[in-house]
Amino acid sequence: MRLTFMGTAGARFMVAKQVAASGGLFIEEGNTRISLDPGPGAVVQYAKREIDLTTLDAIVVSHRHLDHSGDVNVMIEAMTDGGFAHRGKLFCPSDALDEDPVVLKYLRRFPQEIIRLAPETSYSVNGVTFMTSARHVHQAETYGFRFGEKLGWITDSAYYDGIAEQHQADVMVIHTVLLHCRAELPHLCLADAERIIRDAKPRLAFLTHYGMTVWRANPPEIAADMTQRLGIEVLAARDGMTVEI
Repeated sequence: MRLTFMGTAGARFMVAKQVAASGGLFIEEGNTRISLDPGPGAVVQYAKREIDLTTLDAIVVSHRHLDHSGDVNVMIEAMTDGGFAHRGKLFCPSDALDEDPVVLKYLRRFPQEIIRLAPETSYSVNGVTFMTSARHVHQAETYGFRFGEKLGWITDSAYYDGIAEQHQADVMVIHTVLLHCRAELPHLCLADAERIIRDAKPRLAFLTHYGMTVWRANPPEIAADMTQRLGIEVLAARDGMTVEI
């Protein structure tokens, strides 16, 4: 499995100013290609890396917020060759399709299938399986994902009991928006991320989806300090970083 970070920006100001890119995560395993959370500018990030989007097999959206779904419509159109090729799958929560949807209705006939995500449920794309977590503590219907024992991906959420176990894997990607915990904001802070890593004990953990306060505090230094305290390798993701699992 190969991961490419198409963007590491989290929260509205990082995304709106494009302090870092916001294109989500790209997963390749064998001949299977999956785009996770194509936020604003995702289509540009894929084009920069000369990735032919008509080879995408699936688009997975963790939740309907713009920093995770801003480019979902153009990515669907690209995946289906402008709608002329009835192919690919879209996985997303129900509220991305229903009330105040982020997926345009005219595009919904383009993919081969649209699957509404449910908690703690297993899905498959060309034999690559992943499971949703319990519903996250967030303002919209939100799920994290675990790709077998290889990859655990914790998207936006307040900390909750079981979050480490539900995403436990050899490599974990953790959305770390806040420098300091704030009870009124349902996002993970650095202390939450450190607790998750300590409990889950992955071989390798990546911090990503930085809010402005985390960005200004220097993510590589934060990750290095965390590595020293935990004895587990923690890295700060960078735009365009590719990792072989």
